[in-house]
Amino acid sequence: MTTLEQGQKAPRFELEDYQGQTVALSDLDNYDGVLVIFMCNHCPYVQAEVPEIKKLNDEFSSIAIVGINPNAETHPMDSEKKMPEFVEEKGLDSPHFYYLSDPDQEVAKEFGAECTPDPFLLDMRHRLFYHSKLNDKAGPDDEVEDRYMKEAIQKMLKKQDPPEAHEEPVGCSIKWKE
Repeated sequence: MTTLEQGQKAPRFELEDYQGQTVALSDLDNYDGVLVIFMCNHCPYVQAEVPEIKKLNDEFSSIAIVGINPNAETHPMDSEKKMPEFVEEKGLDSPHFYYLSDPDQEVAKEFGAECTPDPFLLDMRHRLFYHSKLNDKAGPDDEVEDRYMKEAIQKMLKKQDPPEAHEEPVGCSIKWKE
């Protein structure tokens, strides 16, 4: 498995969203950046971060947020059939939120994703700007005090250097195919 490094161009992808529409990374060229979050339906860490994802989605309409589900074929609760329910139930239906299925897990491998949620912030040229947890939550029930990704997006939009602080993502392991 490779690991995407800061400044490196993100791997191209073309995946189906929860409504069966194909979305490619190149389709998101009109945004000032793309926040790719490897996520799934069942993970309690993902579910606990839905409010943060919604806040980022509301605060930064010039940033596309792309949830990529690498567990669609390996975990029954994460199946492509259950993805529309998750989006509707969690209130994630938005013009700049995309929830895609990665059935062969190749995109997750190319990014070097390890868990859900695992966020990668790409600049407008789709180079990795920042890879860290969304915030300082250590567990699903913890309160948020420091919003790492919000700070990183603000810095990116102001053409500043990314934050030096970097926290390894915490969550459920990706359910890799054998």
